[in-house]
This record gives sequence, C-alpha cells and structure tokens, in this order.
Amino acid sequence: MIRCGVVVMVAALGSTLPVSAQSVTGQGTAKPIPSQGMAAVREFPKDSRIGYVDLERVAALSSEGKAATAQLAALRTKKAAEVAERSKQVELLQQKLSAGGAVLSEAAVTRLQREFQRAQLDFQRFNEDAQAEVQDTQQQLWRAFTTRLFPVVGQVATEKNLWAVLSSETTLLWHLPAIDLSEEIAKRLDAAPQK
Repeated sequence: MIRCGVVVMVAALGSTLPVSAQSVTGQGTAKPIPSQGMAAVREFPKDSRIGYVDLERVAALSSEGKAATAQLAALRTKKAAEVAERSKQVELLQQKLSAGGAVLSEAAVTRLQREFQRAQLDFQRFNEDAQAEVQDTQQQLWRAFTTRLFPVVGQVATEKNLWAVLSSETTLLWHLPAIDLSEEIAKRLDAAPQK
C-alpha cells in the first residue's frame, strides 16, 4: 500500500501470529535479542529512512485500540457464557438418558436419544456460529482501526522523510529501538479527529 509516497507494509492482525520485532521465535517461545547497549538510544535518528511500528503495541496504547479490545473481550465473554449454558443443557439431557435408560420404556429412551442428538448438533452449530461472530467482529474492528491508522502512519513517515515503515508482522528480526514509532503513532491516532 502506498500512502504519501511511503511504503507501508502491514499484514492483517489475526492472519498470522505476530512476532515481536525485538525477539526471535524458537521452539514456540519468544526470546529477547540483546540490545548491545542500544536500549539507551530512544530518540528517532534524524538520518534514518526506515521506521518501525508494532501494531499490537499501538492498539494497546491508543484509546481506540483499547476500546476495540474491550468491545471484543465483552463479546467473547458473552459468547462463552452462552456456549456454557448450551453445554449444560446438553449435559442435562445426557444425564437424563443415562439415568432413565433402565427405568424408561424403549420408545421413551429412543425419543430421549433423538432429543440428545439434536441438542448436541444444535450445540455444535451454536458454538461454530459464536466463534464465527467473534472472528467477524475482530476483523471489522481491525479494519476500522487500520483505516484510521494508515493516514497517521503516512503523516509521521512524511514528516520524518522516511522511505518505508515496517510493521511487526513483517517478521522483523531486529531493530534499533529508537526507530520504533509505535508510541508516537498511538499518540497521534488518539489526537486525530474521528470521522
């Protein structure tokens, strides 16, 4: 994507597992790379032509990202409670079937088995629908977030006369901490007018 003559490389959140720019994954765990004394350098180098933005960090620091995260967490909690309630209903039917097998007539057991199988199938569908709704909401929130984010990234990149701005999703294995624009982008995003 080209914005203001600056290449902004960004991958959709959730499509891949993000890798921290200051870490390398090995055996499934992230390990920090030694900064070799560079941690003290926090001012963006004036001669740098490449910037870096940790999109998850911008989302965590900005009020818009925090609001989206809270909205998604509330939906996940609601759906988890609904799934748990449906699961209890299926368990109750299973208990009825187990307890009544010896006492009920064959026709009653058959009816109860059908009811249990139907409840299981309904539960599976409901669970899949709940997961799909959460994923769809996450994608919608991410699209809305990046729609507001990209112009801010372009503005900062233009002001700093950068050639490119990389995101954490580009599998950046190391970077000078000073070229991390995440905090500045989060502050600018909060200050940008809502549309």
